[in-house]
Amino acid sequence: MEEEPRVFADFVEFFRHVHAQIDHWGDGEDSFAHVSLFEDHLQPVAEFGEIADWEGWRSTSYGDTEKAFFVDGRMRIHARILFGEHVLLLGELLAGYAIWEKNRGISMGFSPQNPPSMERVLGAPEGIFWGKEIQKRILNLGGNFVFKIEESRRISRSPQNIETSQQALFNVLSRLEEQVTQQLLRQGVPVIKDGVLHPNEGFVFQPGVGPVGLVKRIEQLPLSAEKREALFRLGRGQRTPFLSCPLGENLLKVFSYLRLTERDDRFPWKGLVRLEMVLQKQAFPAMKGELGRFFDRLAGFLPTLTADFPWRRLPENIFPIIALEDALGQFFASSSWIQYLWTKSLWR
Repeated sequence: MEEEPRVFADFVEFFRHVHAQIDHWGDGEDSFAHVSLFEDHLQPVAEFGEIADWEGWRSTSYGDTEKAFFVDGRMRIHARILFGEHVLLLGELLAGYAIWEKNRGISMGFSPQNPPSMERVLGAPEGIFWGKEIQKRILNLGGNFVFKIEESRRISRSPQNIETSQQALFNVLSRLEEQVTQQLLRQGVPVIKDGVLHPNEGFVFQPGVGPVGLVKRIEQLPLSAEKREALFRLGRGQRTPFLSCPLGENLLKVFSYLRLTERDDRFPWKGLVRLEMVLQKQAFPAMKGELGRFFDRLAGFLPTLTADFPWRRLPENIFPIIALEDALGQFFASSSWIQYLWTKSLWR
């Protein structure tokens, strides 16, 4: 006679049954270096560029920007949970925005009374709970600390699938950033999102608004030798002509490189960032002029928001993003408290 499968009330009861535990060898990192599954190789297509010949190109700033929004997210991994041969990640994810105004400086779009968007998540590889009868698919540690279960199917290079659990957290963070960005697009001022724009986020370029992805760490240059030389000759506030690469059948990623600080021939990469936008391929001919003007507008004010001295990854990590990262960090719970609640809930 076959034994009836056990039914668990929730994940607390399930993890107690399987003797899941906190990895006391975890190094307590706040985040991780992430390589997106959706990152394209940025191979430009000639018919969707600004100009073919970059020789002698000079961009000019356009308009006088009075206000802009900067969107970013942060995560904190409170504990690694050992479950069989897998590593699950117990984390908090936050997304919010900073407001930059030319005459007032930087302020935050959230406060203790109106906190940033938050999710508490247990990241896990997809399928490891299949066949387990768990009635409430949440991890309630008490004290209003309720973690939802988020699974990812990413293939991991680690036998413990830690990259897969990390991807699960990143998927949630990406959704939070998307929600914040979409809300801001309605206000009619430039919206700059920290990092890469992903094709699955539903962002489509709106004239004068964006959104634009600010990629601060450039690791590949899909440029010919001549174009690369032109890139390294850029001075402060100058940008390259924009290029485009396909994202699937219908979308384009349009991007331009901008130098934020004075050129230093000893360090040709210093101060270079990539600005990128996404639009429908069929809309490109009509939007080409608007794209150029928006890139010029960004080049007109972004260099004023940084400085060249050795602090907090300057000059690429501009001041509004630094301030936003610090403000978001104030809303994380204590990792030691979360770990205490885990122990208390499972082993009371």
